[in-house]
Amino acid sequence: MAGSVKKSKPVAPRYTRAELMNHSEALFAVKAEVLYGALYEAAQETFSIEETQERINQFMKAKVKG
Repeated sequence: MAGSVKKSKPVAPRYTRAELMNHSEALFAVKAEVLYGALYEAAQETFSIEETQERINQFMKAKVKG
């Protein structure tokens, strides 16, 4: 009986806020202040690159309250 081997999707590496902020301009072409705002309300402590980029995009499209 041949068993099927399930290949799991590779897990994207996760980075701390500090690591991402230290390299924000190189990774996302934004200043650390923008990244800080994008991650401000996030509960978790680590983020993938893709997840962070999505949060930055949402942050940049958000309307300013005032």
